Amino acid sequence: MNTDDFDKHAKANLAFYHDFMNFSKYVTAAVIVTLVLMAIFLL
Repeated sequence: MNTDDFDKHAKANLAFYHDFMNFSKYVTAAVIVTLVLMAIFLL
């Protein structure tokens, strides 16, 4: 994606979006690991 013509505000939003997506990936992975561990220890 070409971001050359984005202004400062749009680039800040894009950076926030990338950070949020990375954060949500880690949260999703942590939830899956937690559920798997619960399933292992409860069964």
